[in-house]
Amino acid sequence: MTSRSVLTGRVPRRIAHICRIRRERARQGPDPDGQRGTSLIELSIVLGVLVFLLFGIIVYGVTMSYRQSLDQAANEAARAAAVAPRDLAVSRAQAAVERALSPYDTPCGATTKGLTCTFTIDPCDGSPSTDCMTVTLSYDLQGHPRVAAIPGVTSTLPDTLRSRAVVELNPT
Repeated sequence: MTSRSVLTGRVPRRIAHICRIRRERARQGPDPDGQRGTSLIELSIVLGVLVFLLFGIIVYGVTMSYRQSLDQAANEAARAAAVAPRDLAVSRAQAAVERALSPYDTPCGATTKGLTCTFTIDPCDGSPSTDCMTVTLSYDLQGHPRVAAIPGVTSTLPDTLRSRAVVELNPT
């Protein structure tokens, strides 16, 4: 079917009007309103905000993942100390922390890695006849960041990540 009317051979008014508008726009050039490059500036602003948000999500995700690993390591150390003989409780707890954090290459006591492990044996609260071990893991996040520093994002993170677990020791 053609755009001309079958009976009269003329172009319908609506199609003629659309064609006239297209010809006028073609004569005016590609930027009749003087808005050349506006969309590029808008894109760069929006893209900058989106990239900032994306990196913020990544930084917080990595930091919270390591925090969860510290919690898991403290719990595993407490479990290892609970089932070990009392004289081996500290060494077994430290070995459990080393195993749990081995993917992160942060051994206990290595001051160059930022992790501090403390194993304290004291009488339990409420039951002075039994001993409890407190496992405290502390990671210096400010001195040893897990990801590269991003202005505005890493400044909102805590300086130190801490995890603590308490367990009653085996009396034998």
